[in-house]
Amino acid sequence: MVSKSLFQTTWDLVGAPFRLLLFDQNWLPRFGWTTLEEERLIAVWPHLRGRVLDIGAGPNTLLRRYEKGVGVDVVDWGGGALVVENSSRLPFADGAFETVTLIACLNHIPYREETLREARRLLSPNGRLIVTMINPLLGRIGHALWWYSEDKHRGGMQVGEVGGMWIRDIVNLCIAAHFELERHERFVYFMNHLLVFRAI
Repeated sequence: MVSKSLFQTTWDLVGAPFRLLLFDQNWLPRFGWTTLEEERLIAVWPHLRGRVLDIGAGPNTLLRRYEKGVGVDVVDWGGGALVVENSSRLPFADGAFETVTLIACLNHIPYREETLREARRLLSPNGRLIVTMINPLLGRIGHALWWYSEDKHRGGMQVGEVGGMWIRDIVNLCIAAHFELERHERFVYFMNHLLVFRAI
C-alpha cells in the first residue's frame, strides 16, 4: 500500500465536506475520493510487522490485503473475519502475533481493559499494538451527523460504547496493560490519531 499522490490529496481536500460528513463512504470511490477506511489503512500500513491480528476487523479489509494473520469481530461484516463472542477472550496461543491492530474500534468495545490485556497476551516479545481513534468531541459531532454510520443501522450506541476517546485515556489504558507508547501521529486533517505501542 502506498501513500496518496499530491493530486489525490488535493482532490480529497476539495471533497472534504462530502468525504467526512455528507456522503455514505460507499459513494466516495465513484467520485475518486478516498474513504476514511482507506485513510486509516494508509496510516497503519507502514507499522505492520509479521503476523497481524486485527481486532474489530469489520469487513476484514486489512487482512484481505496484508494476507498474513487474521481479523476478528463480534459481528459478521463479510470479508472472512473470524466471528468471536468476546474480543477479550480469543482462541489463539500466547505470543501468536507480532502486531495487533485496533483500527477505529476501541471506543466500540465496552470491555476495553480486558481486550487490551488479551492483546498483550497474544503479542510476541516487543510486539506492536496499533490503535487509531478520534477524540470524543469530534466523535460526538460525527456520530450525530453520520446518517450512514453502522451504529445508526443497529439502533444507536450500545451500553459502554463512546463516540471517541481522548489520547491520554488510551495511553493510560495501554500502560496498564503493559504497553509503552512509541509513536503518535495525526492524519486526515489532524482529526484522527495513530498510536503505536510496544509490548513490555
